[in-house]
Amino acid sequence: MANYVLTTFCVCLHLSFVLSAIVPVSNSSASLDPVLSESCQILGQRFPNQLHWPGTEQYTNENSLYWSKTTLVTPYCIFTPENANHVSAAVIELHRTQTQFAVRSGGHMPVKGAAGTNQGVLIAMTRMNSTALSTDGGIASIGPGLRWGDVYNWLSTEDRVVVGGRYAPVGVSGVLLGGGMSHFSATHGWAANNVVNFELVLANGTIASANATANSDLFWALKGSSSNHGIVVRFDLRTYPASPMYAGTISYEESQVQQFLHAFQNWLSPGGGIRDEATAIVPALFIYPEERSVQANIVVLQNNYTLNQTVPKSLQGFVNISSASNTAHVRTYPDFLTETTQYGNRSNRNTFYATSLLATADAVRLINETIPPIALSMLEGVQNSFVGLSMQPVTKSHLQAARDAGGDALDLDPNDGDFIAFNLVVEYTNEQDDATVISFNTAALQALDTASKAANIYYPFQFLNDAGAGEQVFSLYGKGKSLERMKSIRRAYDPDGVFQDLMPGGFKIGV
Repeated sequence: MANYVLTTFCVCLHLSFVLSAIVPVSNSSASLDPVLSESCQILGQRFPNQLHWPGTEQYTNENSLYWSKTTLVTPYCIFTPENANHVSAAVIELHRTQTQFAVRSGGHMPVKGAAGTNQGVLIAMTRMNSTALSTDGGIASIGPGLRWGDVYNWLSTEDRVVVGGRYAPVGVSGVLLGGGMSHFSATHGWAANNVVNFELVLANGTIASANATANSDLFWALKGSSSNHGIVVRFDLRTYPASPMYAGTISYEESQVQQFLHAFQNWLSPGGGIRDEATAIVPALFIYPEERSVQANIVVLQNNYTLNQTVPKSLQGFVNISSASNTAHVRTYPDFLTETTQYGNRSNRNTFYATSLLATADAVRLINETIPPIALSMLEGVQNSFVGLSMQPVTKSHLQAARDAGGDALDLDPNDGDFIAFNLVVEYTNEQDDATVISFNTAALQALDTASKAANIYYPFQFLNDAGAGEQVFSLYGKGKSLERMKSIRRAYDPDGVFQDLMPGGFKIGV
C-alpha cells in the first residue's frame, strides 16, 4: 500500500503546483486571512460553479443544512464538488496551503465542528448524489450527498433494499462511517458491514478503492472510524430483496409507561422477542421537563411477516398495551420511513450522548430510575426542552453477522451477549441554555454509568453515531485493541496527518 501512495504522490504534487500558479481573483472578502483566501480563490478560479462565498445565495443555503442549531458555523468559503476529481483537487490544495477544512454529508451529527468549520473551507457533498445499480441488482452504488430516504425510495422501484440508516433525513456518509445501526442489523450486522467497496480520496489526493482485496486494512478501518482516513466519494452496498413488513410507531401516555417498560423487559428476557432476528425495535422514554411528564414511544418492525399473522408474536407485548397511537401495519419500508421525516426538523438545538449497558431487565429499570428525576430537576427552566432516552438493543446475532461479514473497527464480541446502545438526546430552543444542557448531560451519563457499573451491567461501548462532544469512542473499540491498529493504518495512508490536523472536527483517533 505504501508504495502505491508514493508512486501517485508525484502526480498530486504536480497538480498542486499547477493550482498554485493560478492567479487569485478578487472578491469582497479580501480582508480575511490571506492563506485561506488563497485556497478559496484558487478553487474558485478552477471550479467557479462549485465555490461559494459568504453573502451568496448558494453559501446561505448550504450553510443552513445542519440538523441542530448547536452546529451552525461560518466557513470561509463552501466548496460543492460534483465528482471525485473535484474532491481530490480540493484536498491537494488544502494540504498544500495547510488550510483547515470540514466535510459535510447530511449534517445530522449535533457536535459542533464535526461537519463544519469556522476556520477554513467546508466541503459540502450535496451535489455528489449519484445512484447506480449493478446489472444483477446485487450492488447499489450511492454518493455521499444522498440521504437515506432518497436511497430507499430509489431502490424500492427495483424491489431492493440496503442495510442503512433508520431515519429518512439522515445523510449516507455519517451512518456508514460511524458503523450504522439498521432495522436489519440482527441479520446483517452494522450498516458498514454491508459496504463491499469504498471509493475515497486519500490525503495526497489519490482516488483509491478499499475493499476485501484492495487496501483491505483501510477497508477494515473505514467501517467505524468516521472521517479519520479519507473522504469517501462513493459507497458500494449489498442489496437485498424488498418485501412487505409489519412496521410502525406506538406511543404511550404516562399512565402506560410502566406497562411499556415491563413489556420491554420481557422482550429482553430468555424466550422473548430479542431472539427473533427478523424483529427490530427502538424503545424510548420521552421526558418533558416543563410539563414534568414522562411518556414512551417505540418503533417496531418485523420483516418476516406472513399473511396469516395479525401481529407478529415478537411484538405482541407492545401492541397489546393500550396506547395513545399506533401506526403499525403491513407496509413497504419507504412508506414506514415517512414517519421519520420529523428528524429533519432544523429549528431547534440538539445534543447527543452515548453509553451502553448489558441488555437486562435491570438495565431498563436503572435507566428509568436514574435519568428522569435528574432531567425533571435540572431542565425544568429550559424552554421547550425535551429529553429522549433511546434504548437500542444490539443482539448477539447482530455482532456475529458483523464478524461473519469480515469484521470492522468496532470489533465487538458476540460472546459478551446482547447489550443496549443507549442514546441520550436533548432538544431545546435557546442558546443561553447550552451550559445547563451540557451540565445535565454530564450529570445524567455519570449517574447512569455509576449505577450500571455498581450493578455489574455496564457495557464498555459508545456508539459513534449517537456520541457527544468529548466522548472517547475509539478507545472502547475492540475492548481497547482497535485504536492502535486504526492509528497505524492512518499513518500509512495519511503520514502528514491531514485528516487529523487540517480536518480537526468530530471524533479523531489521534497520532
